[in-house]
Amino acid sequence: MRADMETNFFGLARTTQAFAPTLEANAPAAICNVLTVIALAPMLPMAGYCASKAAAYSYTQATRAALAGKGIAVHGAFPGGVDTDMLAGVDAPKTSPREVAGGLLDGLAAEQEDIFPDPNAQAMARTWWTDPKAFERAFSAA
Repeated sequence: MRADMETNFFGLARTTQAFAPTLEANAPAAICNVLTVIALAPMLPMAGYCASKAAAYSYTQATRAALAGKGIAVHGAFPGGVDTDMLAGVDAPKTSPREVAGGLLDGLAAEQEDIFPDPNAQAMARTWWTDPKAFERAFSAA
């Protein structure tokens, strides 16, 4: 859990703090934090990872408000399963990295604050928006 927090939360915060002055000097600018749909409803087997991404989501919301007046838009991207080495051997729906990256760029172009860049994430987002507890239960059962 400590390593997850160090990378996914503290690393994101340090990077944002390091680049914010340069982004402000070159505004308008944007930051896009890659989170995950399981930042919104954690799964027990990945509790540390999920908690670190949930903390990163909260940080994304806070920096969005703090940097808006400086001409810096802050976006959160919430992909579903991405077909990478991290999920090798996991039997779950996955989307290619190329498709996720394309969806992320489309979301940025559309100026979406919260981007669900792939079909799996979009389906999960609809449940999250309409019935957050059903979304939570779906992941707690996984």
